[in-house]
Amino acid sequence: MKRFAAFLTAFFLLLTTACSSGQQPAAEQSSGSGMVIENGMAMQIASYTDPMDLSYTNEGSELLRFIVYVETDLDTDMDGKPDLVKTVVQVPRAAAEGVYQAPVIYEARPYIAGMYAYQPALPAAGIDAFDVSAMYAQPPKRTPSDKTDTLSHAAKADPADWNYTFDNDPFGQEFMQNLTTYDYYLVRGFAVVQSAGLGTWGSEGLECCCSRAEAEAFRCIVEWLTGARAAYTDPDSNVAIEADWCSGHVGMTGRSYAGAMAFEVAASGVEGLDTVVPVAGPSSWYDYNCSQGITSGLFGRYDFITDLASTCASRMFQDADPDLITLYEQYLTYLRDEQIALEGNYGDFWADRDFSKTDSLRCSALIVQGLNDSNVRPKQFDLMRDAFLRCGCTVKALLHQNGHVSPANEQAGYDIMIGDHTYTELLNLWFTHELLGVDNEAAQLAPLTVQSNVDGIFYNADEWKTGNELELAACAEGEIAVSAEGADVSNPPLEAAVLKGDSTANHLLLASLDVTEPMTINGPAAVHVRAKTSDTDKGPLMLSAVMVDRSEQSFAGYDAGWDVVGYDVLQEGGVDRGEGVPPYDLAAYRQTEMNGKIVAYGSMDLRDPQAGYEPASARAAQPIEDGEWYDYTVWLQPNYYTVQPGHKLEVYVLPFCGFSADLSLEAFTPEDLASFGIDVENVVPFRRNYSFTVDCGACSVSVPVTAN
Repeated sequence: MKRFAAFLTAFFLLLTTACSSGQQPAAEQSSGSGMVIENGMAMQIASYTDPMDLSYTNEGSELLRFIVYVETDLDTDMDGKPDLVKTVVQVPRAAAEGVYQAPVIYEARPYIAGMYAYQPALPAAGIDAFDVSAMYAQPPKRTPSDKTDTLSHAAKADPADWNYTFDNDPFGQEFMQNLTTYDYYLVRGFAVVQSAGLGTWGSEGLECCCSRAEAEAFRCIVEWLTGARAAYTDPDSNVAIEADWCSGHVGMTGRSYAGAMAFEVAASGVEGLDTVVPVAGPSSWYDYNCSQGITSGLFGRYDFITDLASTCASRMFQDADPDLITLYEQYLTYLRDEQIALEGNYGDFWADRDFSKTDSLRCSALIVQGLNDSNVRPKQFDLMRDAFLRCGCTVKALLHQNGHVSPANEQAGYDIMIGDHTYTELLNLWFTHELLGVDNEAAQLAPLTVQSNVDGIFYNADEWKTGNELELAACAEGEIAVSAEGADVSNPPLEAAVLKGDSTANHLLLASLDVTEPMTINGPAAVHVRAKTSDTDKGPLMLSAVMVDRSEQSFAGYDAGWDVVGYDVLQEGGVDRGEGVPPYDLAAYRQTEMNGKIVAYGSMDLRDPQAGYEPASARAAQPIEDGEWYDYTVWLQPNYYTVQPGHKLEVYVLPFCGFSADLSLEAFTPEDLASFGIDVENVVPFRRNYSFTVDCGACSVSVPVTAN
């Protein structure tokens, strides 16, 4: 998800023409669907037209664009009617004319209708009551007044429905965002369907971020595509329209929020969703915001979900009904108050947003995750993968060395090679296999495709959390006190500035291993700590652990900095995306020289020794006593990482590991915060006036490693 600054809710914005396998192309063959397949991949069948051209029209275009409004079951804005969600459809004309039926690539992404402008001032915590159950009312469905066909509706399409700006958008962006992201697939015969969902521009309902209602609305679009649900040409006339051009086979993809939505729709078990490719998508919103009973430090306030909802609530951006705004601000207040009340612990609020516990998955998945992503951290991929395995689904994973980006980066306009294929080609193979049933290389993908942190080469891997563990005993001795007073909070400079192979008043070097042969970590490491504190009355108290790969000689590694690894352009315009479609540069992630690299990190609440790796374990059910010893297990973020011979693997115990930047809210007085519109009760209390004592003889570290 996009990273928020401490007291603002604006986001940080962050050889040949093909670059393919190099094999001679096989003879063209029909997939039986009207699409053309070569070497297992869909090939271009339609000429490209640019939908963001202000003079665009569907007339004469081989690609049709139009809007439909899919009817959901719920009435989240409580106006007595089922909410309609605006949905953008792009489909090759040949499919609309009945030449073939197109498989669909579907992206559900609330950002794409517009963001940033709406910043409500909410009342103080605990004042307003909101009946969230009323959002789940299911009023009677609309009765169609008439019916139209796709070609007739597309002939009336107005590009202003997707190419527009907001009067009060300080960034002056054009929307729909991401409309051209999937052009590569569109010209190859796939249809592309996108929606921002409830409470966004052109849709009805409330933007109910990360909720079951949001996922249900996005599920309804799959049902329309498969013929099981109604959609209309506009919000008022009740003229129905069918997706009769759709083959009934749908795949979802998208990064970050969209990656979460792909997983959540899959978790509904909806028929017709054959596969998902979630990229850096949260699977448990609890574990995105919190870590083992404490707010992780990614944000400085308890109201991340509130901020995300209001930032994406483009329905409220201009000319919204005042009564609707009042209702929505009551809902936002409810979201904020629930987060404050739980104070980093798991509870019903988070359980309703924890999709990793689903038992309804029935589709395949290719999960894409950056191993240096400190935003949507690698544990999210791990929980998601476990869910697919538990449900008996085919699941593969692609683990790369960048941060919170897609390997094919539309914003920067580059793609990378993964073996013999670009990332985009790999997804072509995957969707062609899963949606068209073509027997190709995707069927032989290894359980994990991993980019090496040593040389950047992608390799196949079978092992992940196999139970093969290396046990490290504590190298420190006796009882050692660690103080939060003066401890560094921030993550990017933490290793270089603070952790130097020794212990200080603010951190303890718990374990150290001289590595004599290559050692590959594959999963989450567990740091077992016996500790006590006399500061239990001070509220949430962070206990953290950090694993560091250190060497006296510099070595090449990937530094994500502010969550993005640098890249080198290997060939400008070297990635052909189709005739007429702007090409991408061919690029490679850049390694930098370093003497130390943070391999993994994790945090938990000292007041909750029972909190484990599973999100639901962090309920703080048993209060602890001052001065009593307790056994903790700090679970570090999972990684697939090779430590080279001659290096040291070090594990530190410390108050803060800092998932994000230093928490600058601490620098402001309550009066300052009030002037920013921030409720003091909503600020995460990252206290520094506490300490804890570690019984080193009772501590150890379990590191999951590949078998020799």
